[in-house]
Amino acid sequence: MERYRVIKEVGDGTCGCVYKAFNLEANEIVAIKKMKRKFYFWEECMNLCEVKSLSKMNHPNIVKLKEIVRENHELFFIFEYMEYNLYQIMRDRQNAFTEGEIRSFMSQILQGLAYMHKNGYFHRDLKPENLLVTNGIIKIADFGLAREVTSKPPYTAYVSTRWYRAPEVLLQSSSYTPAIDMWAVGAILAELFTLSPLFPGESEIDQIYKICNVLGTPESTIWPEWMDLSRSINFNFFQVE
Repeated sequence: MERYRVIKEVGDGTCGCVYKAFNLEANEIVAIKKMKRKFYFWEECMNLCEVKSLSKMNHPNIVKLKEIVRENHELFFIFEYMEYNLYQIMRDRQNAFTEGEIRSFMSQILQGLAYMHKNGYFHRDLKPENLLVTNGIIKIADFGLAREVTSKPPYTAYVSTRWYRAPEVLLQSSSYTPAIDMWAVGAILAELFTLSPLFPGESEIDQIYKICNVLGTPESTIWPEWMDLSRSINFNFFQVE
């Protein structure tokens, strides 16, 4: 890690801290994610979701993992550096995005997502903070919760920030599909138009209520599983027209 000089901390998450840094050998700016837990064996590192997924993907709309370094039982991911995330851009925006800007962002997100799904992974944590932007180019990042499409349920219950969480996840389904990524993309699309979250729930129940307020109560013809899911957790849907 002596090849890198840290410039500043740019993020602090559950699993790791992210730093803007300078690669002294390559003479370039990079992003370094330092994991918070210790890693005593290289095999542990190779089994991480983030490593398994990103090492297999190479796409202009997926953030590039340049290198993995394990030093003194500490693990570092070296990524290409991106200036902003989509949340920061929307927060600081004074006026609405043009339709052309939204179309460009969505096209890039969907191309990255299609590539990911085609290569056997779904993200499970799509939200504006995990979409990185530099000069109009947008890239999907943070694959810490990524899963292989072929992996067997049950999956972990907690995925994605609540506002972008699909109804089947809110209803504690253990066998959801890559469609949950598409739900998140739809919520992000609406947010790009309005600059405010579409479903800003304050709890799991409030999240479902806000979704029903916008979309109405689910219909069995459209989503047959919803009744079984709601029954399994003793949840009664309120009727919203």
